Amino acid sequence: MSMAPEPDELGGPGLPRDPHEYALRRRGLGVAFWAMIAFGLVCILAGVAIDRYGPKLFPPKTAPTPAAPPAAATDATPVPAAASDATAPPSAAPGAQTPAALAGLTARVDRLDADNQRLRAAAAEALAAADLGQAAQTSRPFADEVAALSRLLPDSPDLRALAAYAASGAPSRANLAIQLDGLADHIVVAAQEPPKDSGALAHLGHMLAAVFTVRRVDRLTGSDPDAILARAQRRADEGDLEGAVREVDTLSPAGREAAAAWLAEAGRRIEVDRLTAAIRAAAEHDLTAQAQSAA
Repeated sequence: MSMAPEPDELGGPGLPRDPHEYALRRRGLGVAFWAMIAFGLVCILAGVAIDRYGPKLFPPKTAPTPAAPPAAATDATPVPAAASDATAPPSAAPGAQTPAALAGLTARVDRLDADNQRLRAAAAEALAAADLGQAAQTSRPFADEVAALSRLLPDSPDLRALAAYAASGAPSRANLAIQLDGLADHIVVAAQEPPKDSGALAHLGHMLAAVFTVRRVDRLTGSDPDAILARAQRRADEGDLEGAVREVDTLSPAGREAAAAWLAEAGRRIEVDRLTAAIRAAAEHDLTAQAQSAA
């Protein structure tokens, strides 16, 4: 009869010697392990449920909409929609102009056109007056310039008066100064003529003075013919023809008679200059007024 194996033999390699320990190993994994596995599955299932049903179960909160202010109370009785649509003026299409707006725009364009026409006419008058002034300062006739300006200023009294001098013109101020210098000796001799009841000696001296004239031109003071003619010549050379005429007018009647032709030409020049200056001033004033009105 064989004998029962010893505990060492039953254990074999790797087997526990303690029977209790052997029993635990035979039962496998413990309860704690399976509890952890179950908890993990519950967490996964809970996450899936929240992801799918969370927006429905927990909707997001929205900001409250501010309440509209209460409408202002009016005493007017509300007009029915049909009546209001019937009485309201038809609205113009976008970009369309109403007849009143078109009429106002047309009137404004017409006014601007009229202002421009007046401004152009005033500018033409000013240019023609300037041309006339330049032509009239010379000794040549200026009838063409007067005719050109007459078409623009048919009602100008100054232009009508100037037309009387246009055909022949008037000597220039420079020419009149030269003429006075050539006539001065003759004027002085005539101014020094003795009265008719003077003696023979006085008349003989006057005759000799007419042949051998010695005139002082450097003395500007005094009332004798030499001083008067010297001052008149000085003014004429400076362009002051009006001052020269005033000096010659202070001579004796015989002296003025000798200078009568020169005085007539000088007066002609003075009048031409006065009229042309008045015409130019009026044309420039009209141009300035039209320019300010159109601005």
